[in-house]
Amino acid sequence: MENQGEAQQPHLVLSHKLFLLTHPDVQDIEKVRLKEEVLTTIKSDDMVPLYETLVAESLLEKDQSLLDSMRAKNEDELKKLDEK
Repeated sequence: MENQGEAQQPHLVLSHKLFLLTHPDVQDIEKVRLKEEVLTTIKSDDMVPLYETLVAESLLEKDQSLLDSMRAKNEDELKKLDEK
């Protein structure tokens, strides 16, 4: 049942994981898992602004090559949309 909710509302699931990352009662080992899941979602959807925000808040470590790659993908997608 939980997987069904994740499939229907992926951004709510991401928001919940981000909340848990900042919650003081969540164990560090759980936060490591949450960071990996959040980063996977960010990569899959090329969420540059969210990634930059989380890096600025020291929740994720900055990977410049990942950032450049996501920006390039977003720029390519914008060019495709502009051509239409």
